[in-house]
Amino acid sequence: MVKSHVFLVVMFVGLVYISSISGVDAQRQYSFGQEWMEVWINQNGSIDLFYNISITLDVGEEINWISVGQPQNDFSIGSAIDQYGNTLITADASSGSDYKVRINLDSPLESGQTIWFTLITNVAHMIYEDETNPGNDGMKFTAAWFSDTIIEDLRLLIVLPAGISESEVKTGSIFWSNVQYENERLAIYWEKQNLIPDEKFTVGVSYPKQEGWTAFTDRSNGLVDFFEDFGSLIVIIGVISVTLVAILFAIRKRPYTKPTIGIESLGIVRGLTAVEASYLLDIKPPQLVTEILYSLLKKRAVWVETTSPSLKFGILKPFINKTGTAENPLRYYEIDFLNSIQDDGTLDEKKLASTIMFLRSTVEEKLKGYCRRDTVEYYRKIVEKAWEQVEGTGTTEMISKAYDEQLLWLFLDPNLPNRTQTVFKNRVFEPSPFWFWYWYSYNHYYPKPTYKPNIGLPTQSQKPPKIPGAEFANNMATAIENSANNFVVNLEEFANAIVPMTPKQKSSGKPVHQKAKCVCACAACACACACVSCACACAGGGVG
Repeated sequence: MVKSHVFLVVMFVGLVYISSISGVDAQRQYSFGQEWMEVWINQNGSIDLFYNISITLDVGEEINWISVGQPQNDFSIGSAIDQYGNTLITADASSGSDYKVRINLDSPLESGQTIWFTLITNVAHMIYEDETNPGNDGMKFTAAWFSDTIIEDLRLLIVLPAGISESEVKTGSIFWSNVQYENERLAIYWEKQNLIPDEKFTVGVSYPKQEGWTAFTDRSNGLVDFFEDFGSLIVIIGVISVTLVAILFAIRKRPYTKPTIGIESLGIVRGLTAVEASYLLDIKPPQLVTEILYSLLKKRAVWVETTSPSLKFGILKPFINKTGTAENPLRYYEIDFLNSIQDDGTLDEKKLASTIMFLRSTVEEKLKGYCRRDTVEYYRKIVEKAWEQVEGTGTTEMISKAYDEQLLWLFLDPNLPNRTQTVFKNRVFEPSPFWFWYWYSYNHYYPKPTYKPNIGLPTQSQKPPKIPGAEFANNMATAIENSANNFVVNLEEFANAIVPMTPKQKSSGKPVHQKAKCVCACAACACACACVSCACACAGGGVG
């Protein structure tokens, strides 16, 4: 086994707790729906930890921050982002051997609400030589455990160094659930549902040593640091240490065994918006921008003032603050789009390019650990079902309403103009005064518009005229094409500002992997041991 070190056994508090500072606070009840972690083993012997945490406050005082434990003091904080795309403020909240990151929520979590966010950290000196399997390196994970609530869905993905095959990997008594590849690197996956309070989930991996990849043989520096910090507690923890050493000795005698079974993969990423799914289905950036525009028109957040030589926008009053309304909250890419609108109403090419790049990275991170092919097929079927909703309706009013409701999903169909032409052949289209996406195309691209919508007060608009279906289809095709070609003055500058995706370069200290959103994470105190056979625990987390 990988070399054990006695000092590690005294890092024994590995749970998330609620800070009880008042009678009201003591009544707080919360739960963790997902506790997902992805761990990348780095060439320098460090690991990057990606957390995806969802927390629901059932009752009690609002939650303003959450602390996430770390396995040791030598860690660096990357980024923390919530589900709305807000970058969260983080701080090192460690004290003694209680190593943790504090994440401040963008707004307080109130009773009945749920929030999820992600956190990336890098922890140094985590990979050690495996003494039981000479020539191997390894590590061990104990996922977070909670003393007062269950974990509904725990997932753990460990990405191994490059060049390792499935047959070369050894694990502990808990076999993996699945294997997959991430950027040509083998990744081992475990999952478990409905962990009871205080239940610990520990896995280990051992793999052939890779040339140029660092693995450590001792933790002398850590031992010195430990006794410097806790010399006064040696007598107290000595008894605990002796007891746990006996347990470790028994664990050490169990050799790694190669897994013999595999379970189905993570499968499909559900819950993507139509715009996010558009990227997945290889819709090009100009069309992505157009779809974001139409999503904002559907929410009546913007209006297109002019279309030549480029589109000029006005942000409508309820959305001036660029946060949305209770009825129509804005997605992160919609907020970025609004922030790209300059004082003269035109779009800033570089900010718009950043909008597309952030959308791209968000979707890619959500895909980590899942089957891309199956996910693509899943959303293609959703597009087809959207068409069925439109085609299966009867009256003019019903088919027009269905088209409005499914519009953003229909954008994913590269054959949208022709399909629209077919659906509305020998029909008429009956618009609503609330459908700004329709009035945008009607006002600016219809050859002879006879009706002007009341953009400021659509509820006071008169009943709009019906339009022949064929003319509506042609008008839609023209509007979509012209929007994609004219949303900025300089399309070339916009295209050049979109930096191609490249493999992330590894560095020491700061996490290599950034802006991750959805894979596998540990909510409270992901515990990554520096040796496979030693006991591992981590600092406690909490909320406040």
